[in-house]
Amino acid sequence: MTASLVFKTKMTHVFFGGTFDPPHEGHRLVLKLCLAAFPEVKLVIAPAAQPAGAYGQHKQPSASFEQRLEMCRLTFADLIAKGRVRISPIEASMTAPNYTWKTMEALKASHPESCWGILLGFDQLQNFAGWQKAEELVDRYDVVAIERPSFETMSAILPKLIGSLGTVESLGSGVYRWGTRDKRLYVLTGEVSNAASRMVRASIDQADGNAWLDPKVMDYIRQQKLYDESEA
Repeated sequence: MTASLVFKTKMTHVFFGGTFDPPHEGHRLVLKLCLAAFPEVKLVIAPAAQPAGAYGQHKQPSASFEQRLEMCRLTFADLIAKGRVRISPIEASMTAPNYTWKTMEALKASHPESCWGILLGFDQLQNFAGWQKAEELVDRYDVVAIERPSFETMSAILPKLIGSLGTVESLGSGVYRWGTRDKRLYVLTGEVSNAASRMVRASIDQADGNAWLDPKVMDYIRQQKLYDESEA
């Protein structure tokens, strides 16, 4: 499958959650693939105030929620300006940790006429069964997963999904039917990056040399003295 394919979908909005500590070029490319594949869909980026991890392995961000929110605004500014992407602070007002199912319920309640999906990378898809209420999520929402060469392939992930979440039926061209309510899993391929937030935190200079960060984000990190390499 190529990124040039465009899908018909019932989705009106797609949720893109994460720690974004910091947001980087890889996140931008994921967004662009999703926007291209679903031209009528709007994307909501929601940094986690207190991130919930798969199988109860919760994360502790290095940067504050306010700092990560601002870095998201800087990273995705051009996409936000086009009107189909917005940043939401919704998880700051929710009980910790920020489980996706709770956020989805809150977003759905605030947009009762909308139809929501979830955007994630293959690194998250391969551990999706470990998300709290994973079975409920696949019954209620479509999922858009971005294939990344450095992670397991769909053929390797599929048996795990079937073993933990039940039937996952291929409909062709990177589209799968799963759950008990005829929801879809879309697998997108296209230009991705090997950037990772943990690698950025470990070496700001390397991230700069690899053009993993927007220059405004790089300036912000240095102004705020984030990710001190002596502490990495």
